[in-house]
Amino acid sequence: MIEIPSQPLAEKVLAGAFAGGRVPQQLLFFGPAGSGKRHAAQMVARELIGVDPTTPISAMLDLSVIRASGAQILVEDLEDGLKDLSTRPVIGRCRVVIIDGAERLGDVAGNRVLKPLEEPPAGAHVILVTDRAEDVLPTIRSRCIPVPFRTPGWRHIADALVADGVPEDLAVVRARSQGAMALIGDPFWQSMRSIGVDLGRRMLHPDGVTVAVINETQAQMERAAAAHPSEELIALRAAADALEGKRGGRTAAKKAEDQEKRERRRLVTDGWATVLTGAVGVIADALAISLGADGAVRHPDLVDEVRAAAVPREVCLAMCEQIEAQRAELALNPTVDLAMEALVTKIAMVRRGDELTLNVAGRLPW
Repeated sequence: MIEIPSQPLAEKVLAGAFAGGRVPQQLLFFGPAGSGKRHAAQMVARELIGVDPTTPISAMLDLSVIRASGAQILVEDLEDGLKDLSTRPVIGRCRVVIIDGAERLGDVAGNRVLKPLEEPPAGAHVILVTDRAEDVLPTIRSRCIPVPFRTPGWRHIADALVADGVPEDLAVVRARSQGAMALIGDPFWQSMRSIGVDLGRRMLHPDGVTVAVINETQAQMERAAAAHPSEELIALRAAADALEGKRGGRTAAKKAEDQEKRERRRLVTDGWATVLTGAVGVIADALAISLGADGAVRHPDLVDEVRAAAVPREVCLAMCEQIEAQRAELALNPTVDLAMEALVTKIAMVRRGDELTLNVAGRLPW
């Protein structure tokens, strides 16, 4: 039986799938970042293929992992993995393809995936993984068995951090302040969280957030994205450097430049959701302090600063609502610059005591 700590629903679905002896060939693992769904997908792949649970993913010849090379998963990103899916396994019982970031499958690439989902080769399995199930094409969702993941509790997150060698007191602070993001460990997303906390600290002060501050925040995000290139971009840059001054050098350089632009645009757009999550955490601390619930504070290192700001509870609550509503609306793919400028206006109105109608993004998660 596959055990997934703190995910009883996903564990129950998978237990039922494996109990019958005929595991569904199309699975969709969905849930928030840091919920463990990618690790679980790899565990399931090992179980299906029949290798030792400690076998590194890179050493699994019967597993293909597909990710977006830029803003979307392109047809060329899919071809090798789907071609392998139809061949006989090398050493294991079957072939498995994991499509990580299934929400990035556009219409063209999505259509390329439909046939393997409708009529998968005998013994082959396709596992799709996504942070945003609502953005996965309906034609793909409807052909998969959904396996839901939820945000784990902070105590589980703290225990996991302690198991990784983090001191217990620091693990508790990180678990409560960062939530599931503390388990991801990706330096880019950690930097997004830090940028968000700084933005939240500015929001504590009257006129602390302006369009200029939003532009400054975005510039920080772009610098962080530039500092964390993907493995593919690193390889493209190396190829361009090797061909500099030679035939094909300009083409290679242009390909690397285009990839860099796509990556930076995608990372910054996606990063705003994490930035706003960090910001609202600070405002939530201000709300907790205003209610006398100091034990609920997520950032103990900021307690004195938050207390000194003395933001009224009504303002804290209204700010939290507007930030969370804006974060939810980012899933609807607005123009991010305009969306953030709109948030600045809403925060200013809340500070003045204006009553705002809360517009909730109207898309369901499933």
